[in-house]
Amino acid sequence: MTVGNAKALGLGHAVTADPPGIDSIHFNPAGLTRLKGRQMHIKGVYGLFETNYDLGGYGEYQQGLIDELLEYQYPGSNGVIPPEAEAYFYDEALNSKSSVEGPTVMLPGGMIDIPFAGGVMGGASYSPPGSNMTFATNVYAPMMSGYNRAEDDPGRFFQERGAFTLLTYFSPSVGIEISDELQVGFALNFSYAGMGLELPAREPHLLLWQYGHPWFQDNFCNDDGTPTGTPDLNLCHIVSPYISYGDLRIEADQALVMSYNFGLLWSPEPWITFGLSYNSAVKNDLDGDWEFPIDPFFNQVLLDNMNGSLWPSFQALTGALGLPLPGVAETEAQGKGGKVNVQYELPQHASAGISIQITPKWKYNFDVKWTEWSVFSDIQINFDRDIAFLMLGSIADKLLYRGQNGIEPNGVRYQLNLQDVTYWGMGTEYQYNDKLAFRLGYENRPSAVPSETPNAFIPINDGILYSVGIAYEFESENTLDFSIGYMNSKSHYPPCSADLGNGCNPNNVAYGPYQGQDLRSEVSFLLFEVLYSRYF
Repeated sequence: MTVGNAKALGLGHAVTADPPGIDSIHFNPAGLTRLKGRQMHIKGVYGLFETNYDLGGYGEYQQGLIDELLEYQYPGSNGVIPPEAEAYFYDEALNSKSSVEGPTVMLPGGMIDIPFAGGVMGGASYSPPGSNMTFATNVYAPMMSGYNRAEDDPGRFFQERGAFTLLTYFSPSVGIEISDELQVGFALNFSYAGMGLELPAREPHLLLWQYGHPWFQDNFCNDDGTPTGTPDLNLCHIVSPYISYGDLRIEADQALVMSYNFGLLWSPEPWITFGLSYNSAVKNDLDGDWEFPIDPFFNQVLLDNMNGSLWPSFQALTGALGLPLPGVAETEAQGKGGKVNVQYELPQHASAGISIQITPKWKYNFDVKWTEWSVFSDIQINFDRDIAFLMLGSIADKLLYRGQNGIEPNGVRYQLNLQDVTYWGMGTEYQYNDKLAFRLGYENRPSAVPSETPNAFIPINDGILYSVGIAYEFESENTLDFSIGYMNSKSHYPPCSADLGNGCNPNNVAYGPYQGQDLRSEVSFLLFEVLYSRYF
C-alpha cells in the first residue's frame, strides 16, 4: 500500500491485468507498453493511522504467581496487596491503554519521527517514435513501516520506536510489445534498506518471580538486607518482576539492495486481458550500531553476584559445558554498545489477474495474489561481541527450550513465525464520460500470523481494504487520479496465548513483557493518494 498509486488503490490493488502507468514497474512491468511518447508522474501519499492496545487484566497463571507470594508473606491476605508491598507488585501496564503517537521512518542517518504519514514520489517513461519498447524508472516504497510511542506509554515494551524501510530510488525498466495481443516487461530495482528499533525491555518470567520470593529473604538474608553466610551469593535484592531492566537500541541500513520485477499481459480479445506479475525476494544485510543501557539498580544486582568468589567457579562449570556465563566486563560493557549486523529477507510476491471490459462504460478487475511471508519469519541480529543478557538468555534457552529461540551470546534469531499468504482483490471502474471515471475497490487481506502461533507484537491481522477513487483527463491528455482507502483490523490475545507478547511457558524464554495479561489490539487507517500524469 505504500507504493502510493491512486489508480491501484481505487481498484483494490487488482491491477495485474490493468497496470497503472509508470507504477506498472511494480504492479506489472508489461503495462509500460501502454505508455507512448515521453511521460512523467508525481504522486502524493497521506495516511491517518491509529494503532491501539488494550492491556487488560491477568489470567489464572499470572494471578496465581501473585497470590502465591502474597499468601507466603502475608498469610490470610486473600489476594489483597498491602500498602508495603504495592511497589513490588506494581505493574504500570495492568488494565491500561496504549496508543501510537505518530509515524517513524528509517532513513540514512537513523530513525526519524515525522509529523504525518506521507510523502511525494515520482517517475518517468519514454517510448521512441515507432518503437515497440518503453523505458522507464520510478521512485517508490515497496515497504515503509514504523511508528513511535511516548516514553511513558505502557505499550512501549512492544517497542517505543521502530521502523522498516525499503525505498526504491532507481528502477530501470523496459516494456516490450511483442504483438497486439502479448506484452512483457522487466524491471531492475536499486533500493535502500533500513531497520531501526528502540525497545525498553522487561520480562516478568517465573525465574524473576522466584528470585524475589520472600523465602530467600527468610533463609539467606539478615534483617538489614545483607546476605547471611558467604557474601559471594547475594539473593537479598528485592527486584520487582515488572522492572524495566534495559533499553535495546538498534539502527542498521544498507545503501544498495537489488531485486527485480517481471510481468506479462495477454489480450486474446480486445475486451479481455490476463496478467501475470512477479516481484523477487529482497535479501537484506544491514550494518549499523547498537546500544543496550541497563537500569543501574538491576545492573548492580548482577554485579554484586559477579564480584564474589563463587561466580568464577560458576563460569568455569558452564563454560566447560559450552554455555559461557557473563562476567563483570561483559555486564559493564553492554551499555556502551558497538556494531551490529542485521539479516532478513523480504518476501517474493506473485499475482495473476483478469480485466474485463464488460460494456463500453463498465470495467471489472480481479486479482489473486501470493506472498511468501514465511521467509520474513527470522530476523538474524548479530552483535560485535558477547552481551551479558544474551549470555544468560542463551543458557536458559538451551537448557529449558533446546535452543529453539535462537539466542546466542552475541546474537539472536528473532522469530516472527509467519506463514505464506494467498489473498485476492477486485475493483470496478465506471467511465462516466470521456473525461471522468469512478472506481470502487475491495481487497481481502488475511494475516500472515498463523492462528496457532499468535504474535502480539504484530498488531495488524485479518482485515478488509475498502476504497473509492476518481480519474479525470484534461484536454491535454494529462490525468489526475485520486483515491481513498480504509482498513480496520482487530486482534485478541487471551492470557498466555502468544509466546511473543503474553506467553507463560516458563521453559520458553521468548520475549513476553506482558506475561499472563489479556491483550487486544486494533489498527485502522485512512489512506489518501493522488497522482498527476502528464506528457512532456
